[in-house]
Amino acid sequence: MKNYAPQRVNPRKLERLVSLAFQRVGVPLGDADLTAKILVDADLRGIDSHGVINLHGYYIKGIQNGTIKSRPEIKIAAGSPTTASVDGDNGLGFVVSHRAMDACIRMAREYGTGWASVCNSTHSGAGAYYVLMAAEQNMIGIHFSTGGSTVAAPGGKGRLIGNNVIAFAAPGKQHGPFVLDMAPTMAIANKLHMLQWEGKRMPEGWAIDSEGRPITDPNVYFAQEGAILPLGSTPANGVHKGFGLLLLSDILTGLLSGDGGSMFRRKGEHSHAFCALRIDAFPSGGDFKDLMDAMVEKLHATPTVEGVGRVRYPGERGNLTYKERSANGIPLRQNVVDDLQRMSEDLNLPMDDIWEQ
Repeated sequence: MKNYAPQRVNPRKLERLVSLAFQRVGVPLGDADLTAKILVDADLRGIDSHGVINLHGYYIKGIQNGTIKSRPEIKIAAGSPTTASVDGDNGLGFVVSHRAMDACIRMAREYGTGWASVCNSTHSGAGAYYVLMAAEQNMIGIHFSTGGSTVAAPGGKGRLIGNNVIAFAAPGKQHGPFVLDMAPTMAIANKLHMLQWEGKRMPEGWAIDSEGRPITDPNVYFAQEGAILPLGSTPANGVHKGFGLLLLSDILTGLLSGDGGSMFRRKGEHSHAFCALRIDAFPSGGDFKDLMDAMVEKLHATPTVEGVGRVRYPGERGNLTYKERSANGIPLRQNVVDDLQRMSEDLNLPMDDIWEQ
């Protein structure tokens, strides 16, 4: 194998490679292109834990071993003018989620708001993409999703609940969009993989072993089925708040969709919830973007301690990273490059041209 890293890949050519890989395993062209766009968008925004790092080992192999359907029959059922339920038929979570948020946006255009609960889906990548779909239509986007069940309860032993995502986006005028995309936990498994690749230790308070003892070695986490801690880590630091947010996400996704959520579902199954709010459906909505800009400018003007440039709003770094990587290419870790090469060899796909800017 050639050793390419730390060179940067061309985003458009990487997107084409990803799409071709999905087509090779039976995904229709439109769904393959859409999934490729969403995956590469995560890398462009600097959300490296949710981009092509998962392409081969999770999505392509998931289709090959039958845990993900390449051609699902996605069903959308209206519950009311502003609510819908979506059955993803175990298809690619990207395609299922895109259709669900698109349905929310359509409802919001007519009625001011739209909500969709989703069951029988699979991992859908970074939540930022879906909430930005709403922000680009001058709406507020909200998204919840159950993640991998790798998180311990406060004071508990072992894995109990999903690494459940909460995402939110709102448009601005001169600044923005505002994008909050987070799991209310101390880390996610892919970040631990990255530390493992680099031979680094985890900060104390991120994870525990199978007996509930603190660990800092990511190798121990993977070898002993350790568990990640909710945001806050300890009672003194407010771990109950992070745990409460994880449960909130499970209620809005798993319970509302009828599949039970991360504590009950089968491995590999995911549930989601989406919402779009049309800003001008509110009587005061006309001033919203001006107030968003004023909020950002207030943040930027806040005095900071030595060594800190300025206070940033959520999504600001990602917006800047998107522009920089779109112009200069996406840096990929060597482990990710090696996995892409293995996938390309398995699927008989050329990947050498992705390095050409």
